[in-house]
Amino acid sequence: MIVPSLNQGEFIEATLRSVIDQNYPNLELIVMDGGSKDNTCDILALLAPHITHWESAEDRGQSHAINKGLARATGDVWCYLNSDDLLMPGSLAYIGGIFRDPSVDWAGGIAVIFDETGERGTVTHYEPKSEKEILTPWSRSVEHVFPCSNVCYMRRSIYEKLGGFEESYGYSMDMEYYTRAHFAGYRLHRIPEVLGRWRWHPASKTVKDGSAYRFLEEELRTAAAFADRISPADRAALAREIVEHRKSYLVRRALHSPQEKSRLIRLLRLFSEALLHPSLLCFRPWLSAVKRQVLAS
Repeated sequence: MIVPSLNQGEFIEATLRSVIDQNYPNLELIVMDGGSKDNTCDILALLAPHITHWESAEDRGQSHAINKGLARATGDVWCYLNSDDLLMPGSLAYIGGIFRDPSVDWAGGIAVIFDETGERGTVTHYEPKSEKEILTPWSRSVEHVFPCSNVCYMRRSIYEKLGGFEESYGYSMDMEYYTRAHFAGYRLHRIPEVLGRWRWHPASKTVKDGSAYRFLEEELRTAAAFADRISPADRAALAREIVEHRKSYLVRRALHSPQEKSRLIRLLRLFSEALLHPSLLCFRPWLSAVKRQVLAS
């Protein structure tokens, strides 16, 4: 179990205890902290007897931290757990049982989304209806085709074949990796059980700007990178979708700014994007965004 971390002292003890308290006999727990300035290291020192390895040093981001953990790990099965998420009790024993089947290389369960008020829903993954749907999260018959990272387990042999996470990804590095695994011929064993909890809180990357536009940016990159793996007809349709959704990304990026930024700043950003990408001038969402900023009080 690899835990990348940076300034998550508010949550990391609960995260680690959700792993440690399972008393799984063959656990290898590795924490790669990016040089936290809060109380994270105090917590790691406190829990050190239960941690196989931990270190705190500046890194190149979350993907780099995961890769450092993968390089150090020796176990046959691995998973990475964000330092604000949780495992469900008994999940490691359950997963251990699943991987006793030598035909299983990759398995994932259901994650519950929660915040300080309670549960917000689940991330439940389903088999897509086509290969193209793997690459089009904006247009699927199901919402999710891959599990959350905290309930997704792979054999080390996948890492040995595919290498580590793409470090230029800062938000959907897990989805890119699972897409890579899928097109490399690995098949996900879908587990219809809740194995983890995904914490939703204002300081998370997902809430701050991931959902606004960052995920879409990286989803478009992934789609373009793997477009050659699908049929020619689907590839042509995907190319058209990428063009349209890139426009959406540009509009969303221009509009996303801290609350103190004025609508004038957002307008300037919208027009700056249009200067660089003239096709936005005929793009209805761009026109609507401009209108909203002009009419805003």
